[in-house]
Amino acid sequence: MDPSRRIQERAARAFHTKPENVVIVKRLLGGMSHLTYHISFDEKDYTYRIIGEGGNLFVDRQIEYENIKRIESLGLNNETVYFDVKTGEKAARYVPGLMLSEVDVDPYLSQVAQALKKLHDSGVEPATDYGLIERLNRYESYTTERSERYVALKKAWIERYRSKHEHEPKVFCHNDAQRSNMVIGADRFYLLDWEYAGKNQFYYDIASFGNVRFADALSLLDVYLGRPSSENEKDHVRFYRMFQALQWHQVVSYKETIGLSEVVGFNFKNLADSYLELADRLYRSIEEW
Repeated sequence: MDPSRRIQERAARAFHTKPENVVIVKRLLGGMSHLTYHISFDEKDYTYRIIGEGGNLFVDRQIEYENIKRIESLGLNNETVYFDVKTGEKAARYVPGLMLSEVDVDPYLSQVAQALKKLHDSGVEPATDYGLIERLNRYESYTTERSERYVALKKAWIERYRSKHEHEPKVFCHNDAQRSNMVIGADRFYLLDWEYAGKNQFYYDIASFGNVRFADALSLLDVYLGRPSSENEKDHVRFYRMFQALQWHQVVSYKETIGLSEVVGFNFKNLADSYLELADRLYRSIEEW
């Protein structure tokens, strides 16, 4: 079935209307396998998301929905109008504006920092801890191959985490604070897509911002702290970005295993290799282990 027709039918079911009453505006970029479209219904604009194959293995949709409800009062997210915790399908108010992934981020670093601080300092309790080690082990369970390089990097990361970071303070984190999840709206700054929200160290969100260019994460760190960061603080960001590289290596390895490379026309094998290379580079850039 044509993806836009699929969205039209699913959205119609969610809004209790006929498919022809749902207007497809365009598919939104971002994400590696989910289908997310800008749609219009009853003269209002929404986004509608359908989870890609295997996507619900990596995210507990009940927890996602609970976290969305918990951060409503912070005014960071767009309004969710429909959520199916079984399928992960979601409709939300469409936010017109400038997606941060489409511009030079430097002029907007203060807004990013303010939004993240608002979340981190909110005192709101997330539905669950992010569970770094447990999460990585779970992601591994969906694939069968482990390279010696991956095993060695994971072992080094866990040893450092348990000796230096495990008991450091945690806050409510977005945990996927990359630029494509940030929009400069006409009324305010939006932080979207709370699939991975949970309790974590604030450095994790800073590290997520460096998903396209790691230097952006270090620039954001200085703005977030309101001063030049120390080498130890930079190492915290490198350390959590290393974890993210290992995590996404597992996610995209799974996508390659189930044949999504051919289905969506994207080489997940190459991406998995590049994430492992990134994890290795970050490992070597941290002076003391």
